[in-house]
Amino acid sequence: MDSFGGAPRVLGHPRPVVAKCGADATLRCQIDGDPRPDVIWERKKVPISSGGRYELSEEGNAFLLTISGATPQDAGQYICKAKNSVGETYAAAALKVEGEAEPGEGGRRQVVDSQPVKERGHLNGYCTGREGDAGLDGQHERNGVGIGDKPRFLIKPLSLRVDRGEDAAFSCKIRGAPCPEVTWAKDGKKLNDVFESSHFSSSRQDGGWFQLKIYRTRTPDKGVYTCKAVNGHGEALAGAVLLVEPVPEREDRKRSSNSLADGRWSPRPRGGRPGSSEETPVGASKAKKFAVAEGKHAKFRCSITGKPKPEIIWKKDGVPLEAGRRHLIFEDREGYYTLKVLYCKVRDTGLYACAASNALGNTLSAVHLSVKGPAVPFRRPLEDLEVKERDVAVLECEVPDAAVPSAWYLEDQRLMPGGKYGMEQEGTKRRLTIQDVGTDDDGVYLCETPDGAKSIAELTVKGPIVRKLPRKLEALEGESAVFYVEVEGGDTEVRWCRDGLELHETPRTILKSFGNTHILVFIDVACQDAGVVAFVAGRSKTSSRLKVKASRRSPPVCPTAATMDVDRPNSALLTWVPAPSQAATRSVFVVERQEAGSQEWKKCFTSETATSAEVAGDTVECEGHYRFRVCCVNKYGRSGHVEFPTAVHLVPGPKIHSRLRGCEVAEGEDAQFSIELSVAMVGTWFLNSAQLRHGGRCSIQQAQTRHSLVLRDTLSSEDAADVTFIANGVRDSAVLKVKPAVVKFRPLSESDGKKRVETGDAIVLYCEVSHSSANAAWFKDGEELRASDGLNIQSDGNMRRIVIRSADPSHAGVYTCETSGDAVKFNVDVAGPPVEFSPIPEEDRQKSSMELDPVVLLCHVSEKDAEVAWYKDGCEVQPSDNITLQAEGTLRRLIIRSAAASDAGGYVCQAGSDSLQFAVSVREPPVTIVEPKADIVMESRVSEDTRLQCELSRSTGTVRWLKDGRAVEEGGRIRLLSDGPYRRLTILSSSPEDSGEYVCETDGDSVFFQLTVKEPPVRIISPGEAELEMTRLVSERLELCCEISRVDAPVRWYKDGLEVDRGPNLILEARGGQRRLVIPATTVEDTGEYACDTEDDGVVFLVTITEPPVTLTRPQNMAEQVERFAGTPVVLEVEASRLDADVKWWINGEEIEESKNVAVTEDGFTHRLTIRSPTPKDSGKYTCNAVDAKLDFLVKVTDPPVTILRKSEIKTNLKPRIADDIVLECELSGANAVAKWHKNSQRIEGNERYCQEEEGAFRSLVILSAEPGDSGEYFLDVGDDSIHFQVTVEEPPVTIVGNSTVPDSEEVAAGDDLILACEVSRDNAPVQWFCNDKLLTSDSRTCIESSGALRKITISNIQASDSGKYTCDAVGDKMIRIVRVQVPRVVEFLTELRNTAVLEGEDAVFKCVVSPEDVQLVWLMDNEPMAFGDRFLAEQNGLCHTLVIKKCQMSDRSRITAEAEGHRSKASLKVQEAQVTFTKKTDAVEAEEFGDATLETEISLETGEVQWMRQGVVIQSGPRHTLGQNGCKRRLTIQNLTLSDRGTYRCETLHDRTQVKLNVEPRKISVRKGLTDHDTFERETASFEVELSHADVEGIWQKDGIRVKPNNQWRVSANGRFHSLTLSSLTLEDTGTIVFSAEGARTAGRLTVKETPVSILRPLADVRVEEDFPATLECEFSRQILEVKWFKNGKALKPGKNCRIYSMGRKRFCQILQCSLADSGTYTCDAGDANTLCALEVYEHKLEIIKDLEDLYIQEDQNAVFMCEVSLEDVPGEWYKDGCKIRPTSSTKIRTDGTKHFLLMCDVKAEDAGEIHFAARDVESTAYLEVEELPVSIVKPLRDRTALENHRVILECTVSSPRCCRATWFKGQRELAPSDRVEILADGRSLKLVIQQVVAGDEGTYSVKVGEHTSKAKLMVEAQALLVVTELEDVEVAEHEAASFQCQVSVDIDKPPVWTLNGRALQAGPSVRLESRGAVHKLTLKDASVDMSGVVRFTVGKAKSSATLSVK
Repeated sequence: MDSFGGAPRVLGHPRPVVAKCGADATLRCQIDGDPRPDVIWERKKVPISSGGRYELSEEGNAFLLTISGATPQDAGQYICKAKNSVGETYAAAALKVEGEAEPGEGGRRQVVDSQPVKERGHLNGYCTGREGDAGLDGQHERNGVGIGDKPRFLIKPLSLRVDRGEDAAFSCKIRGAPCPEVTWAKDGKKLNDVFESSHFSSSRQDGGWFQLKIYRTRTPDKGVYTCKAVNGHGEALAGAVLLVEPVPEREDRKRSSNSLADGRWSPRPRGGRPGSSEETPVGASKAKKFAVAEGKHAKFRCSITGKPKPEIIWKKDGVPLEAGRRHLIFEDREGYYTLKVLYCKVRDTGLYACAASNALGNTLSAVHLSVKGPAVPFRRPLEDLEVKERDVAVLECEVPDAAVPSAWYLEDQRLMPGGKYGMEQEGTKRRLTIQDVGTDDDGVYLCETPDGAKSIAELTVKGPIVRKLPRKLEALEGESAVFYVEVEGGDTEVRWCRDGLELHETPRTILKSFGNTHILVFIDVACQDAGVVAFVAGRSKTSSRLKVKASRRSPPVCPTAATMDVDRPNSALLTWVPAPSQAATRSVFVVERQEAGSQEWKKCFTSETATSAEVAGDTVECEGHYRFRVCCVNKYGRSGHVEFPTAVHLVPGPKIHSRLRGCEVAEGEDAQFSIELSVAMVGTWFLNSAQLRHGGRCSIQQAQTRHSLVLRDTLSSEDAADVTFIANGVRDSAVLKVKPAVVKFRPLSESDGKKRVETGDAIVLYCEVSHSSANAAWFKDGEELRASDGLNIQSDGNMRRIVIRSADPSHAGVYTCETSGDAVKFNVDVAGPPVEFSPIPEEDRQKSSMELDPVVLLCHVSEKDAEVAWYKDGCEVQPSDNITLQAEGTLRRLIIRSAAASDAGGYVCQAGSDSLQFAVSVREPPVTIVEPKADIVMESRVSEDTRLQCELSRSTGTVRWLKDGRAVEEGGRIRLLSDGPYRRLTILSSSPEDSGEYVCETDGDSVFFQLTVKEPPVRIISPGEAELEMTRLVSERLELCCEISRVDAPVRWYKDGLEVDRGPNLILEARGGQRRLVIPATTVEDTGEYACDTEDDGVVFLVTITEPPVTLTRPQNMAEQVERFAGTPVVLEVEASRLDADVKWWINGEEIEESKNVAVTEDGFTHRLTIRSPTPKDSGKYTCNAVDAKLDFLVKVTDPPVTILRKSEIKTNLKPRIADDIVLECELSGANAVAKWHKNSQRIEGNERYCQEEEGAFRSLVILSAEPGDSGEYFLDVGDDSIHFQVTVEEPPVTIVGNSTVPDSEEVAAGDDLILACEVSRDNAPVQWFCNDKLLTSDSRTCIESSGALRKITISNIQASDSGKYTCDAVGDKMIRIVRVQVPRVVEFLTELRNTAVLEGEDAVFKCVVSPEDVQLVWLMDNEPMAFGDRFLAEQNGLCHTLVIKKCQMSDRSRITAEAEGHRSKASLKVQEAQVTFTKKTDAVEAEEFGDATLETEISLETGEVQWMRQGVVIQSGPRHTLGQNGCKRRLTIQNLTLSDRGTYRCETLHDRTQVKLNVEPRKISVRKGLTDHDTFERETASFEVELSHADVEGIWQKDGIRVKPNNQWRVSANGRFHSLTLSSLTLEDTGTIVFSAEGARTAGRLTVKETPVSILRPLADVRVEEDFPATLECEFSRQILEVKWFKNGKALKPGKNCRIYSMGRKRFCQILQCSLADSGTYTCDAGDANTLCALEVYEHKLEIIKDLEDLYIQEDQNAVFMCEVSLEDVPGEWYKDGCKIRPTSSTKIRTDGTKHFLLMCDVKAEDAGEIHFAARDVESTAYLEVEELPVSIVKPLRDRTALENHRVILECTVSSPRCCRATWFKGQRELAPSDRVEILADGRSLKLVIQQVVAGDEGTYSVKVGEHTSKAKLMVEAQALLVVTELEDVEVAEHEAASFQCQVSVDIDKPPVWTLNGRALQAGPSVRLESRGAVHKLTLKDASVDMSGVVRFTVGKAKSSATLSVK
């Protein structure tokens, strides 16, 4: 909401009126309001009535007071007061009557006391004197200030704190010369714009003291006051703070004096009694309405004017509001008083009023705010919280639905989960935990749902800092930024910081403390002041972000230094740095994410201040890799995106898939709880807030995402305990219920009651009791049994067990297990057969194995539980690390994991009297080579010793050495050594013949050594230095020489890295060990780095060839002496003998530097100095210096005559109007010319109205406020020229002052007087009045008056016929008013309301008849407006209005009122209470235990209340009892019934009662689907499932009578009626009987586990391999211990030198070390029951080209070498040229070196060019040879020519040979073609270029290119000089604006100019526009950017100009 609608406001303040004594005076005030306000005038608090000398009138929204015959006694201040039902306002107008002294306006105070002024204990100043200015000279003398000092503060003003109403004074002492001008400002605004003149005074005293005094301080006076001192040498600034404290006694007195009056204020414009001027309350019904949604902001703006400036108080429901966290009170930059309510709550609903008051009165404006809650409210909203600093804060609310997501915000910043903030959700609960609360956490917190609903709470942090900084503060550039804080206690150390740096007092930074209040002020803030401002008090800190807004638009700048920290679990920390040039415009950082493989970017984080964001896995929808980017956004656009450098893998946060369920068990039973999450993670279990750990009674398991808890042996004390599971971000709870135990035995099956066992077997008798803690005793044949060595009595949970380890016949009998109330019997029979071995074939008892391989001995016994013993050579075998003994069913095994020779021998397996014998033999493995593992390639030098070595797997192994396939024998230089496992071959004094392939070979392995013996390296003997420097002059002989260590070694010469070739000017010589490079005649191009390289060494020569000295010559057309006028360019030229000559220019012995006016350029050999706009100061001796030579020039510059420029364009006939300013202006040709002004031949001297101004070359005469006497002839004399002006001053036309183009409307009541008035621009102007275009004249009702400039018409007793359009016609202007006359409206009640009495539940009807029919009728109940709906209906039928209240309730008793436009009719409604009785008989309810039951009855009245009771106790709603109603029906629902809930329930009203009987039957559990037998194999999984008749029944699983305990292998689960048992990784021992029992129900099934047959897990795969490479065949079986056989093409394979067969675990391998073509075939791995096969394919080596031929481009007589490299050696190849086979000749050589093939062609000719082709087997390569003919050289080059314009010129050169060669001519870089003016001729060896009729555009550099040779020459055309007439000017533009440069030359030429920016040539394009119009050339750069700043240059011919471009 921007403003309060309707409150009166002053549109234009009255201006002071000056009247002559005896004349009429009219005061005018313009006021607007809705409804239209009533206005009265007062003087000295006495109302003024219309009559006598006073006349009150209105003109639209203007209100006038006219005083006839003004006298000096009428002078003074008049008050205009306006008031309506919404508010009121005031305005003051001053009247001055000439002839009398002006009365004081409040009496400005002057300081006359010379003593310091003391303000509330603060000594602020300093000696002050009387007002008045002392002489400047005397001031300088007293202060000792020198001439030309800039201002500086010797003593700065001090900050003050005063009570409201006291005076405040700021004093300072300033030094500066001349005396500075001092101005005071408040909060960046001038004091005159803020205060009335009587409220303050500023003065200057002797001694450089300045003072500002504020009288009778008010609350709005507080702020920052700045003092600015300025003089011609600089400025200085200082500031201070003023605090105005309220005085409680004065505030109370003010409130009592401003108490509201009972009567309503109703002034009348014509007569009547004025009301009170006190503040009047505004009713809510009359105030404007404003509604917002909860959580939104409400903004109220009020425009209030008045002098003195009013004090503003904001109130809510009559209570003053204080600025706080959610209430911002301020005056905005537009002058509006603003109240902003942040994050509105429902309790903020109310009436808000803005009360303003000053010394002249007060006013009030109000609005009613309604805050609407969300459509679906929160179940429980957030509550305000107060915590201490460093504590933990927890905010909690409940959303409408558990599935609704929510987001947390701290004001406008969204919070993300992390170390600081923890976010939890539990059902509908949403919880935010804030760790380590600090002062900056103080604020408003919101919980928001997707539909926009919000819950709001305020967090208050208590700490040392009482008043905290705002979260952010915005200020415009140039304003002051103020920060206030308040702390507890004054002994705390405090400091201010900005961006982490401590702040100190500076001229623009104020730090002040008043007791516990601390203030920081930034004066005249700039963009660089923006940042984070922090106040630190001890350990507490509060911070605020200061934002400085720029005055212009500031588009955002993208952030920089984007980095990502991914070393975090399932999260990433993104950080960035805001752009350093980021402007103060409010900007927001936006972070977006993109999932890998997606093109969509999604927003994931926004913030104004943060420069980092932590993105957790909880924020993403699905698992994947995510990339991030960041940009900056503000209201002017979006910056570019900056992507973070890498991607991060994120996983969504955990969620609950299967929740915890309550568990009910009997005492002593196990309680099981389980929960399933969406992801696997670690969690914690709690029992009644106590953490549970695995072990003891607790079993905690986790299987992937499923967590389970088992509480064993539950206790009665644990009944109703809370079991809670907590993980990262996940929380769930359930209730444990424990029932008392009843001890009973579970029934036994027939097989369990009768036991038959074999002798030696164990006897296991077991039974199950209903309670785990029950005591049970065992009896045999009536005698109690006790535990002994052979008898074990066990109690495991509910199981009771007796175990006899080894049965014998005496153990047969009747066994009984008894408890206190129950018993169970067992019949046991003992018998048993002898143990025997199953027969085994003889070959299986003979075991042969290799060392380190496993050995397995196995046999079968007749009984599963038979015990056996193993013996070796008569000694019993015991298990060890290497020996394992196994028993699986009837199978018995002995396993030797790694066989050794000592394990060989005889083995016996003994079982009772039977035994089985085995024989084991172990053999040694073959010898292998351990090191090296791969073949070795070695190099050795001649004469060095060479050693080859290998390491064997056994020291006793033997080896054979071979060289190139032949055995190596010891002798001569060969030595063979054996050292333990090492075998060595040593070659003494190696020679090249020893190179070759050596092999070290054993019976089963071998290794290869490739040995190469090389010659020693070639070294350079001399020169000894690696680098030499040599210098020669051009044409001298150069000789480079070096000596190498081997005479026949080749060397290569290089220049600048490229190999050199022999030529006429380059000779390569080789004599013995010396190598030379000779250049007979050097040139500059021979300078460079020369290198002489051998294969192993090199030397470098740094050669420098220098030119002869430089000479300078003066061109023919260049004179030694040069004379020019000022402004005419001066051009000096010289020609140097070399292009690269270093030339410098000097003037009078000082070096000249380039500038905007001076240009130094080079054009080939020509060097030029240009002075664009010379002055006489530029005269002197100019010298061109080239080190070796120099030339002098004498330059003389004189001033030209002064003229008036563009005289014809100057307007000399002027006709201004009276009061206008007259400006006469012209431009002179010289800026220093003297000008004289004359009027009517008289010299004009400057005075206060005639101003003569000079600005550069411009001269102007300004005549202020023209008068008729200023007409005449004006003359300007400049010596050599003059100009005349004719001026005629005219009068302005007549206008109506303040007239509007839109007609105003005015409403007048019939019978009143109509007064219309206006003010014309001249007193003698005539006007006419019209009504509906009919001329009006004075008569009995119409009075037309004219007084000075005022024109008025009065029509008395106005009637409806007087309505229409009224016009005041002033000839040149018109004022129009639309007048409407209104007739009063009559409203009355024809029939009043009547009192009504009804019974409760009946309808009540009220009727009334009101006239007229369109009246607005409002129904009220107890004076409150009624809300109509289902029960309340309002109807109208003509004049009859009806109100119906349906089904009346007791609460409807009230007073009913009908209000019709101020008229009321009232009646009373009485409701009598009705009796509530039961109308339906209830029947008995049957239910089952643990189920639900609903009891229902029906009453006679829907609104009747009932209560349910049982055994005299009232039943309340709770976890098990739910009370409900639907119309007249009433229900009681009981959940989770128990047997104790049986009985009679009573339902009662106040007048009746009824009862219901509830019967609860115990539930009966039965098995719907029982267990079945299950057969499976080892390592498989078996599942058993049982379906019961009821859900949530606790069941017990048993195997062979032993209760199953869940673990990783045995998993027990329950889901409703279904119970399941899953057994994984089965073994043979798992065979047995599975039993499930639950509350008397029992079912059993048999599990049989069989041995798994051998199977192939991974079969063999086909292999394709290249010959000589290894191949490995691999397969995998299901068992580890397994013998297999390998076959190739059906033939068994044996291990050998090239074939290895081995195993690793379940895998079997066959490896061929070096494949040949014969190894191809089908390979089979046979394991008996299963086999697998594959194909092995061995293919030949493939021949490939390693390096292709390369094209050659060489000159004639050079050598051509082609090389092609293939992949294999000893492969023949053939060479072809153009398809013909090449044969070796004396000039053509063919050779092969290993894999490389070479073709050498010596001294090639042009005809040798063509296609070269190489072929070998099926590969080939092609290249091209190009031979360049020796080029034709230029014998006689081109020469420079100078031609006259419009003449012919010939450029000619001579070549060395007339043979066919193409010559190309160029001008610059452009190739020339023959045309009408250009001829290209070739005559033998002569080449010519002929140009006819040369013009200036033909000037330039011409070149001819013949082959590789080029000759250049310059053509100069003599014509009139080309000069720059108008230079380029410097340009400064803002970024993205266009920059334009314009230059004018002296001649219009066709040659386009060259424009450059920072040395780079500019071309026309979308952003660059080039224009040329005659001699004017223009450059426009569109969309300028900062990086375009620099120098812009213009060049055309010899004319040049430059300027500077600055882009901000």
